Amino acid sequence: MFESAVVRNWDRGTAEEKLWRAVIARTLEEWVCGPLSYSRKAEQFLFEDDRDFRAVCSSAGMDPGHLRRRLLSIRARGVQKELNQLRVRGAKKPSFQAQGILVQRAFGV
Repeated sequence: MFESAVVRNWDRGTAEEKLWRAVIARTLEEWVCGPLSYSRKAEQFLFEDDRDFRAVCSSAGMDPGHLRRRLLSIRARGVQKELNQLRVRGAKKPSFQAQGILVQRAFGV
């Protein structure tokens, strides 16, 4: 039941908000399981870039402060490192959207 409510909330909004949510989701994928250079760029954006991060979150209809607090909590628990250890060399990188809406549940959107 929780997942269906999250899916409905994720699907709500204008086309522009959905586009910016996809940008955020892609950035999260790169942070967690992208190549090292992409992961570093994504981490810089998610944790250090205040102006653009706020603009993207606002365009996505999301609260930037809430999202960043959730990300900081996840980073503190080492989720990124744990997920990277699950990847096998040469294996296709996992898609959050194909994994039961991990992004939406993890970030409360």
